[in-house]
Amino acid sequence: MNTVDRFLLRWLGPVLFGAWSATLLYLLVTGKYTLFMRPVFGLLLTLAHFIAMGFMIAALPSSRHTHMDMGGVQRAAVLVVPILYLAGLPGNTLGSHAFTNRFVGTSGMTAMNPGDLESAWTPPRELPSENQTPRNLTLAELVMKPYLYNGRPIIVTAMIVHDKKLKAYFGNRETAVYRFLVTCCVADAIPLAVAVESDQVGSMATDQWVRVEGIFHLREAHGGPVPVIEDAAVFPVDVPKAPYLY
Repeated sequence: MNTVDRFLLRWLGPVLFGAWSATLLYLLVTGKYTLFMRPVFGLLLTLAHFIAMGFMIAALPSSRHTHMDMGGVQRAAVLVVPILYLAGLPGNTLGSHAFTNRFVGTSGMTAMNPGDLESAWTPPRELPSENQTPRNLTLAELVMKPYLYNGRPIIVTAMIVHDKKLKAYFGNRETAVYRFLVTCCVADAIPLAVAVESDQVGSMATDQWVRVEGIFHLREAHGGPVPVIEDAAVFPVDVPKAPYLY
């Protein structure tokens, strides 16, 4: 074994675990881990960072003889793959492409168990008293208890989407605002959406973040209730610090 091979075998472990430690620290400091998982998992990433640092220290070359064959090198190289994958991740959140692929209509928009869906869309015996003060809500709140806000002025922040395929879900309307509800990570993200009726939406590009102020209504279409924000004023806004709903 030549000097170069011996050097690589001695320092491969420390460099690899050091790269993992640095990568995890970068994700934590920049907050980019929230692009693909819930913020609460930051505690686990912090723990993983210190574990990787411990492995790095333990793997540092010492005076005692250490042995690693090429099979060990190949096994260690497997740990490089996740780092390369993280380096290639886009720096933006899920958008209209993911929305189009995952959206299955308003019947699938629920953060509750399937057995709770019927009660969520069934009018309660007594609705709250009329209140004309706009409520600042999330799309998840509208989806969970839509009848509580039927006919009420509301404000939501979300991304806008224009797609003719939406006509099949929103009673011939092709513009909606949407966000993703994340339970664990973006792999299980569920798109939540409500239609928007406004003269202003035509000037808004798909995936533009907007604040929508209007009257929320449940309109009948396709044999069921369709959520729509009517008489809406639409304003472009910056991407929120937490783009997903949890």
